[in-house]
Amino acid sequence: MTGIGIIGTGWGARVQVPAFRGAGLEVVALAGSQADKTARIAGELGVTWHTASWRALLERPDVDVVSIVTPPGLHREIAVAALETGRHVLCEKPTAMDVAEAGAMLAAAEARPAQLALIDHELRFLPALRLARDLIAAGEIGPVRHAEIRSISSSRSDPRRLWNWWSDASQGGGVLGAIGSHQIDLLRYLLSDEVASASGITHTFIAARPDASGQMRPVTADDYAAASLRFVGGATATMMASVVAPHDEPNSATVYGVAGALRFVGGRLLRSSGGEFVDITPEHSLKIPAGIVGDFPQGTVYLGAALRAALAGDSAALASVATFADGLAVQRVLDSIRAAC
Repeated sequence: MTGIGIIGTGWGARVQVPAFRGAGLEVVALAGSQADKTARIAGELGVTWHTASWRALLERPDVDVVSIVTPPGLHREIAVAALETGRHVLCEKPTAMDVAEAGAMLAAAEARPAQLALIDHELRFLPALRLARDLIAAGEIGPVRHAEIRSISSSRSDPRRLWNWWSDASQGGGVLGAIGSHQIDLLRYLLSDEVASASGITHTFIAARPDASGQMRPVTADDYAAASLRFVGGATATMMASVVAPHDEPNSATVYGVAGALRFVGGRLLRSSGGEFVDITPEHSLKIPAGIVGDFPQGTVYLGAALRAALAGDSAALASVATFADGLAVQRVLDSIRAAC
């Protein structure tokens, strides 16, 4: 079996471990910055080897793929080091802190074409979104005029939630990078087009949070972001992401064409030909393990299955994947939005 080493004890442990196992991959190592916490989580998950040093994980001979699930400020250093040790790399989004770092990561990947260098935009693998892309490409809704994509969450609306790296812009925290990167990549994927120009705003509504000792620390990262995009082919799009709403809403993306529209919302794909939307969601093509709920966790199962198939020799399995080149393209848009703020 392909051995996965995961660097990160948040999303990497909570979602990737069970999702990758469900896809038939073996998680052989877990690294986290806090030794005691990492040991506890590894024990709970049944990961036999753990460490507080990501460099030690790269020395493991049973690690074939390194999944980087750390704050973005560490992505470039870890990704380049992992590639240099001959590992395949799956890196969380946003790709890096800026275009210069994303470019350095792409250069390291291009120097090692036999190794996979992927960005974890797992939504691309969901059957509903793959169908949406195919329908748009086939002209089923006519030429695309505009699109709208939204993410509304209350996950950080409580000002008592503790300060962590997510509150710190210098570590890559903030909703534009965390959610906006997914939104930009999904629009690029659905439209099969690149962003020609972008502008937007970011805002921090909760300006300070308590740290673990109870001391208030300033929040320098955004908790709200909105942007307008224009694509090379002429379509426009608006995107909005908030983590300080009073309630949660299903993630949604709607693409409006001359002859109809497609809407992905709450894990369902809907289609309109000028009237009401009709559910056209395809059935899951994989068995989703119990407890894996939601767009991103389920997309992780599909990504894991594609990764396993690709490493077994199926060259078409990763046709939908986001590469480091895609990561650089998204990073350019993120940098443009920040420059316009």
